[in-house]
Amino acid sequence: MQLDVVGVFSPDLCGFLLLLGASLLSLTSLLAPWLSLATDLLPAERFDLSLWRGCVVHNGGPLQCRPHPGLLALPPHLLWARVLTGASLGFSLLALLLTAPGLQVVHSWGSRQKRVLLGVGGGLSLVAGLLVLVPVSHVARLASLSRFDPSLPPVAPRWEKGGALYSGWVAAGMHLGAGALLIATCYRQRGGAPETDPRGAPHPPGGPRQEDREGLNYSFQEVGTRLTTD
Repeated sequence: MQLDVVGVFSPDLCGFLLLLGASLLSLTSLLAPWLSLATDLLPAERFDLSLWRGCVVHNGGPLQCRPHPGLLALPPHLLWARVLTGASLGFSLLALLLTAPGLQVVHSWGSRQKRVLLGVGGGLSLVAGLLVLVPVSHVARLASLSRFDPSLPPVAPRWEKGGALYSGWVAAGMHLGAGALLIATCYRQRGGAPETDPRGAPHPPGGPRQEDREGLNYSFQEVGTRLTTD
């Protein structure tokens, strides 16, 4: 597998780098706190709730965390958030594995195979972006409703958005942008890039190569000469 520096700033490579950053942010949103709870009665403490554990944060003190005892101990919206965010990370990693051999700077496949890999990787990136966007937006909506609920007394604690929601929104945008770049590169190569045969020789799409046409013409001339002689 050889690398080429010609297409360093090509759209497919930019899409791959966006996809890589989105995968890291998806992992961050999977581990970081989704909701935060603080009260005026205990201003030195804050309760952070993530998809895997709950932590009590003391200002200037130790961090006390406890994992969730099971899936049923989670609220339904956080349970679905864990499932969808984990699926998004899985689709993102699969898209990375499929997109890497299809990059222009990597000479390992033919142009047709590269287009297929870029198209499939772009589609998986779009799916990963939607999978992380849905739970993040839903949990943020519930936190906003709880914060501005007029039925709760003013001194009642209210949930606030955690850092995982913001990283999830950024990851969703990067996933969608990476998928759009990869699919656009796939269609651009389909329309204008020359195809390659299994031996690596480029030939224009939609017809045989020049040497193949010359061989066909020679064969037709030879057959015509034999018929005339007979």
